[in-house]
Amino acid sequence: MLSSNVTVQYVSEPTEDLVEEAVKVFSDLMPEDPLTISLVAGDRRLIPTMARAMIKPIALVVGDMYTATDESGKLAGFTLWLPPGRNLYDTGKEQLEMGYLDLMDKLPEEGRAYFAETMGKDFPKVIDSKTGIESTELNTYWCSFAFVKAEYQGKGVTRAMFELAFEKAKRLGATMALATTAERNVAIYQKLGFELKGYELMPSQWMPWPVWIFARDANTI
Repeated sequence: MLSSNVTVQYVSEPTEDLVEEAVKVFSDLMPEDPLTISLVAGDRRLIPTMARAMIKPIALVVGDMYTATDESGKLAGFTLWLPPGRNLYDTGKEQLEMGYLDLMDKLPEEGRAYFAETMGKDFPKVIDSKTGIESTELNTYWCSFAFVKAEYQGKGVTRAMFELAFEKAKRLGATMALATTAERNVAIYQKLGFELKGYELMPSQWMPWPVWIFARDANTI
């Protein structure tokens, strides 16, 4: 049951300030996450820069944002989804200038290469191999981010935000899919009706990272 002091909503026009709140929520939760560490080439100071490079274009340009806020309007959690047919940088320069280019400037050469190869090629191939869906991230209602502040975890916040996304997926007739690098989330997503499609340990010179892939068929939504 959702905590009584929390409200969930779809945000039709996210603001820059909301993006920065989401960046902070992510950065506070993920300093020890192996994938996060790999994407910043081991430099934790770059975590907010990396998070912004992906959160901002999804929130402001291509995706759907659902949030949970407390009684004062502060962000308690957020999810970001890519509708079928859209991807992170599909409008090119506009989205790249929302943080990606800044991240590339700050990463060492090996970090830039790893980010491009992993996020652009290797990880999508793994996702597709597990779901059996070609270009999964492009052809599903793909959850790119789902994060809840530590003090609000276990209080129904994730479920409440996902229920809003379920409604959108049903209207679209779209399969939903996502990935997590945290084993504790496996049971959470299964309780939300997602089927575990597979597991992979991804290579990284900084820290190999585990990933669990999930999908929720459109016909069961």
